Amino acid sequence: MFGTFTYQERHALQLRPQLAILEKNFEEQPSRKFSNIIRGLTSRSFRFQNEEEMNIISGLFNNSPVWFQKRLEVNNEIVPSAYKSSDLMDISFGYLLSTHEYCWRTKVAGRNLLTWETNVNQKHLIIKHEASEFILNQDCLDKYFIILNNQSEKYGIILPLKTSPRCYASAQRRNSSYRRRKLQFDCVDGVCLANSSALSLTFRRQMSLEKAKEFLVTVLKLDYLQGNINCRQMSAQPMLLDQPLSDFWSSYAFQMLMALGDRIKHRLTADTLKKIKYLSNLSDGEQYPNHRCYLKLTAVYYRARFNRFFDINEDFDNIQPLPSSVVLDKWVYVPRIFLTPYGIYPLPVKPMRGNRILREEERFGPGKNFCRVIIRDVDCGQPQSDFMKINEKWIQDMIMAKNNIQVGDQKFEFLWCSNSQLRDRSFWFHSDYKGCQAKNIREWMGDFSHEKCIGTRIARMALSLTGTTPTLKLLPNQIEKIDDVLDTQGRIFTDGAGKISPMALKEAFMIYNPELIEDNYMPCVIQARLNGIKGVFVIAPDLSDRGILIQYRPSQYKFSTDNNILEIVKHSSSGMTFLNRQVIVLIENMGVSKHIFVKLQNKARMKISMSLLANQQAQHTLEQHVRCYDWERIRQAGTQLTREPFARSLLLLLAQERLTKLKEKSHVQIPLTDGRMLLGVVDETMSLQYGQVFIQLRNLNGQSDILKDRNILITKNPAHFPGDIRKLVAVDCPALHYLYDCVVFPAKGVRPHPNEISGSDIDGDEYWVCWNEDLVNHATLQHEPATFDSAEKVKHDGEITIAEIADFLFKYLSSDSLGALSNRHLACCAINGPGDDKSCHLAKIISEAVDFPKTGVLPVCPKDLSFESYPDFMENKFKKSFISDSSIGIMFREVKQVCEIHAKWQDENDDNKIDINRDFLVKDFRKYITQSEVDYKYYASRVNAILSSYDLKSEYELITGCHSCVQEERQNSDSIETASLEFRQLMKEMRTRFDDDQLNYGEKLRKTSAWYYVAYKAGTILSFGWIMDRFMSEILKAKNKVQEEHQALIRIGEAIRLRGLENGIKKLADLFRMENAEQENQSETAKLGFQFLEIIEKCSQSVDKQTLAHNLLAILHEVALNI
Repeated sequence: MFGTFTYQERHALQLRPQLAILEKNFEEQPSRKFSNIIRGLTSRSFRFQNEEEMNIISGLFNNSPVWFQKRLEVNNEIVPSAYKSSDLMDISFGYLLSTHEYCWRTKVAGRNLLTWETNVNQKHLIIKHEASEFILNQDCLDKYFIILNNQSEKYGIILPLKTSPRCYASAQRRNSSYRRRKLQFDCVDGVCLANSSALSLTFRRQMSLEKAKEFLVTVLKLDYLQGNINCRQMSAQPMLLDQPLSDFWSSYAFQMLMALGDRIKHRLTADTLKKIKYLSNLSDGEQYPNHRCYLKLTAVYYRARFNRFFDINEDFDNIQPLPSSVVLDKWVYVPRIFLTPYGIYPLPVKPMRGNRILREEERFGPGKNFCRVIIRDVDCGQPQSDFMKINEKWIQDMIMAKNNIQVGDQKFEFLWCSNSQLRDRSFWFHSDYKGCQAKNIREWMGDFSHEKCIGTRIARMALSLTGTTPTLKLLPNQIEKIDDVLDTQGRIFTDGAGKISPMALKEAFMIYNPELIEDNYMPCVIQARLNGIKGVFVIAPDLSDRGILIQYRPSQYKFSTDNNILEIVKHSSSGMTFLNRQVIVLIENMGVSKHIFVKLQNKARMKISMSLLANQQAQHTLEQHVRCYDWERIRQAGTQLTREPFARSLLLLLAQERLTKLKEKSHVQIPLTDGRMLLGVVDETMSLQYGQVFIQLRNLNGQSDILKDRNILITKNPAHFPGDIRKLVAVDCPALHYLYDCVVFPAKGVRPHPNEISGSDIDGDEYWVCWNEDLVNHATLQHEPATFDSAEKVKHDGEITIAEIADFLFKYLSSDSLGALSNRHLACCAINGPGDDKSCHLAKIISEAVDFPKTGVLPVCPKDLSFESYPDFMENKFKKSFISDSSIGIMFREVKQVCEIHAKWQDENDDNKIDINRDFLVKDFRKYITQSEVDYKYYASRVNAILSSYDLKSEYELITGCHSCVQEERQNSDSIETASLEFRQLMKEMRTRFDDDQLNYGEKLRKTSAWYYVAYKAGTILSFGWIMDRFMSEILKAKNKVQEEHQALIRIGEAIRLRGLENGIKKLADLFRMENAEQENQSETAKLGFQFLEIIEKCSQSVDKQTLAHNLLAILHEVALNI
């Protein structure tokens, strides 16, 4: 039995007598897990013989600033029943000043009108007062709560908040009740809710307290502590600046800090404000990223953000400013804010890809004159339609510039947005620069007067805001117009595709990224912008003697403007492809049986588990996802990747991410030998016939492989109609051998193949291509492609005003339901199949919803297309659930069990100690320790700054790209790309810093060893020890470490014996008539491990033994976790 004592370090001296008793009489258990949960506090765990002993010792801390937690086992099998009570005395909103003091701003007293109830299925707690209510769930609550010990005849709980809760008004309609959104709870207004970081509930009866505790612990999975906390009302208004700070960057960072709420505002003293003003004046005239006040206040923000006990006055002088980051070439640093009805929440600046407008600095101003505005609900979550309906005027006034947004010392007004930004509720705003306003930028974009459909005009104007890299500036005679190729019904085979001469493409790549050019190869396709032209340009050998030349088609021309710079969006490459739920549903409908999908998932599960067991599989996994280290060299030098702490942490996170995607999305990787994601282009040589495609792929060694006479399945995500997946034939075509890493469609036939596939085109669309024999050979039912005729556009008579644009944008924002429609379609397919009339009707509505921004026609979803119950694999908390017997249902339930095994293991093994491997320590390495500690501190501060900027939890998320950031950031701010870019830039900088001393080879090894030692001694930011991975490999190689032969098989064999499964495995081996000829030189243990893996493979192949395969794979994953 364990008890954990949690306190602030500043109280350690006061607690010294009690802590000394603990240290002397009880065994301390390091609890890294708990101290990570509560930032800013120290947690110490001790082992006790029994609960009575624990209670006696915890009594020593009565009336002390300590929180106590009994570490008891929670029975997850027991689910509490729903509970409702009206015995809430009061509720207040405020913040935790310390471990023994809570300050509240506003309190609501009950008088029997305050009620609370639990919802077990939807996992939330509802607090009501008359017709007002708000909801508390895992998204807005922190990971713990505190039960108050010092209240007589009252029973209190303090719940720390991560975000503001969503408020509602409850009402009756006929015989049912319903909720509508509000922005306040009773007398608790938005100002109070936005500034509060904790709330207090006081009950009249202990039974209610126990019920609330039971729900919070067993359903919401929160830790509970007990403590003596004095609750009082805030005593005074917060200190305010008597005048603005000197410049934009100072004001921006200060506003970002103040957005953390009362826990910062009410602590601020006049002395600290004076220091901030002094630093701001000192930084006047400086710019990002060298602005001293911004760097200091952002460092304070990062420290305070997750530490609710941070005292800005005590710690301000001790916090070092962020180190100036290196400005990334061709990227722009733009302010970003979350905008909610409660206020403005500035976010740390990070790089974003430049675009046509951002690059016009002299005309429109530098990056700080632009702002990425992201509309969010009060809890900073994605706003839904109920939120939009109560904020119509606020949003429309913002777009019409009736309400400017004050960020820092600048006022910003609406500039524009793209369709993809609209889906994520984000917009571009601009601040006046030398008289140039947002309306002037819109006029500069081009001539759009011919476009009378509001939605289409928005999309056309947004092309100027696409993230691009500028390359060649072309002369008028270097741009030519050529004809499109059409079918008999006017559908365009060449829709969105143009041509580019080899010289023009090579010169463009020399500017874009010279590393893409090899001796006899460069990517053959670019997606680009040029003037008012968009789409792809494909290398054209027939233009080889024309010098620099681009040929575009009418289907690519969108508007008139004068900007002859070729701007590259992306280039052709072949990426990994995955099964997903929509694809599985449609392929299953083509005749592929369930066991084939399960078999593919079993292969993926095997790879995930073996990446934690076998060094070679670990190497392949790391090479695929973490490319900034030479993993082959590291492994061959003798490093056990599956056991080395840094590499294993990366592997564990990758395994967790891949398992989660299997569970939530059926995201099964198709081997690179069986499928790719490829840009679509057209056959300019007219060689391919209808039903044929050409695919030529390059491998890592530069060798090419042409798919010859192979049936393929091809689609574009997302796909909903039964005919959206086409079965075509890949053929060899000598006339097209100049095209690599793309899929070439014919320019002839009854209909363009891209148009058959979800109504797509070839202006940059990527296609899902698969030639896995199990899938292709069994997909025998080819369904007719749907007809994708967009609704007639709503045309506008006269000039389109900004008010009409605001009205259109709000209509879109308040009605966008693509996600909900797609979920409904998936549920319908699980119930009726994708070929059912209801499923096809939903697919048609989704297609119309996708086109709404371009047409202005909003589809209506009939009420009969809703469902009372959803399949279990969708995990819908708001609907009844049924067990689906589909492929996805079987796959979901099997992998869900493995996810639970993985999650439980991680919870129980979070305290693993980091051991220093003495094989990496060389003689006299300590002479570099002092310098290494300085380098480590610098590197760690830079890594932590990147983590905070992208909302990442660990360096492993940063390095692997397994991000836990906001969805909008993933999609529209190049989050994964820019975070990785910043990390690679930091690695490059550190390697340069390492070489500054110009040491000889032996001294470099000693310095490398010192870097490793410092990082592993600290136990965090371990990547510092592997920056010089080449020298780390050299150190180990010199030790002549013997490679473990068959180490994975031995570990599996040992685990099988420990579990008492050896006889069973041998019987199964006999059943399958397995031969051991290849394993003659292996130990008996290794042979047992080999047989185990072979049995899994054979069971996966057998339709009637897939349950056994699943059970054996679950055992394999447990073995992999516990090596």
